[in-house]
This record gives sequence, structure tokens and C-alpha cells, in this order.
Amino acid sequence: MEDFDIIDVHNHLCRTEEEERDYFPIPGRRAHDRWATPERAIEYMDRNGISAMAFMILIPRQQRAPLFQKAKLADLPEGQRPEERRKLSGQIAPLMREMNEWGCGIGRRLPRLLPFIGISDDLGDAEAIAAEVTLRASQGARGVKMHPGQFSCFPDDKVLWPMYEKCQELGLPVLSDSGPWPHSHLMTMYPNPLGFRLHEPNQNYAEPKNFARVLEAFPKLTLIMAHLGSAWWDERVELAAQYPNLVFDTSQGFAAPDQIPVVAHRSLAEEDAVRIFRKIGVERIMFGSDFPGIAPQPQLEQIMRLPLTDEEKRMILAENARRILKI
Repeated sequence: MEDFDIIDVHNHLCRTEEEERDYFPIPGRRAHDRWATPERAIEYMDRNGISAMAFMILIPRQQRAPLFQKAKLADLPEGQRPEERRKLSGQIAPLMREMNEWGCGIGRRLPRLLPFIGISDDLGDAEAIAAEVTLRASQGARGVKMHPGQFSCFPDDKVLWPMYEKCQELGLPVLSDSGPWPHSHLMTMYPNPLGFRLHEPNQNYAEPKNFARVLEAFPKLTLIMAHLGSAWWDERVELAAQYPNLVFDTSQGFAAPDQIPVVAHRSLAEEDAVRIFRKIGVERIMFGSDFPGIAPQPQLEQIMRLPLTDEEKRMILAENARRILKI
């Protein structure tokens, strides 16, 4: 079997091994198997034939208390929400800026690691959000990462419009989570404490249909929807037919006997993946894993065993990312 070049477009890194242990408290994971600090990630890439990794910058799990409180603002009387939201954003924004600065520094020092800065409505008004993109682009950011569910922010909120316009102007892709949050249940090879929730209300901030106005308003913006095989995959296919600037990553994989889906509800089955890839256009699909929280190897093996041509595999595993991310 041919050894294909690999670019993984969806990863997460940590500043220290201690932060990684707290960020990804996966039962039974040995220190030897922790690869999420930058130098260890490079070692992992060398061992596994990965040319480059795009890493998504988010607030570490152990510092997300303000985000959990923000998610509960709907429970307050309407008159109390703006002030409480302002207070919480005042705690969230400095953390985001700190992580963005760190990530851009990593990208400059280790060019095979491509930083996607974290952006949300917590950074201030529309002008301040766009200014963060401008600043970090000058520091080497290769894209923008959004997580609407985690930050309780709809992607079509007009406060984000100048940010999208700036990304379109600079040619920076925007990669966004596009699945339920919190997950109804998050499982891979075992019950996973990173997001295990049952019977909690879901605002569905990141449902694919919520990106339609963005795609319509910014036709030259490259929008990457993460988790193609997750819930609402059919909505992703419908949007792809309308908007050629929409592309996808495969992170979290597809439902199969040896691959329990991260989001079981309406998850795309492996046996249907090739049909959906070709319906969308294979040139619009990029390999991603969500490393280190979700193991890349089973997902890579899943792509390799799909009944795709070698040329299609080369496109998905690296060539599309080189073109779309301008590597």
C-alpha cells in the first residue's frame, strides 16, 4: 500500500505537559503517549509521516469556568443578562488573547505547526474582533478557529461580520466546529470524560444551517466546517451544493463497527462516506483528526480503507490542504 503524504488540518496543542494532562484527562493515557506540546507534536509527526498540522487555539479546559457560566445566561432574567455577559467576556477575552499570542509564537518557531487563532464575540465589539484578526495575521496566524457551541455565540451574529470581511480580505480560512454542543454523548473507544453529557438542553449554535448567511454574504471567504460525519451531515451537503467556498474536514471520523461515532445522532456511516465525498467534491475534503483528544490512527486507517482512488486519497490526505491552506 502506498505511503501517502499527510497533513492533519484539525488538532489542539497545549503549552505544557501538565496543561495537557488537565486539558485531556483521558483514562489510562501514559506520559509516554502524550504528544500535545509543540515539541512532542513534531516528534509525533516525524514518527507518523505527517508533514504539517494545523492547530486550533482554544481556552484550556481547566480555565473554561466563565464559558460554562456564559452558557447559563439564558436562565437569568433578560434584564440581568447584558451586564453578566459583559463581566464574563471580561474574563474570557484576556485568556483568548493570551492563547492566540502563544499559538502565533509557536507557528513562527515551528513552521510545520499552523496556528488558527481563537475568535468569539467575547473579544469586544465588531471592530475589536476584526482587529484581533489583523494583529494575529501580522504575527503569523494561518487561519481562524471558531467554536460557536463552546462560546455560546451564533456564527451569523452581525458582530462577527467585520471579522469575516477581514479574513476574506487577508485570505485567511475560518475553521468552525459544526456539531452539537454539549455532545449528547462523546465516545470513541470508551466513554470519554472530555464531553460526556446526558439529557442537557442544546442551543445548537453550530448547526450548519446557521452558517448560510455568512456563506452568502462572503462568497470569497474560505469556510471550513469541521466534523463532516457528525450530526446534520445532510445539512452540510445541502450547503455545499449552494456555496463553493465551503469545504470540510473529516475530524472525528465516520460511524463503523470499529469506530463508535463521537456524536451518534444522525452520524454519517463509513459505508456512505465515499458517496458523500464525491457528491460534495473530493477536492473540498481535508483530513483532520481532532488530535490528541481523539486518536488520529484509526481515522487515518478509515480513510485508507475507503474505496477511493489513490488520487482521491492523495487529495484528501494532503493535496487539498496544501491548496486551501496555502502551505
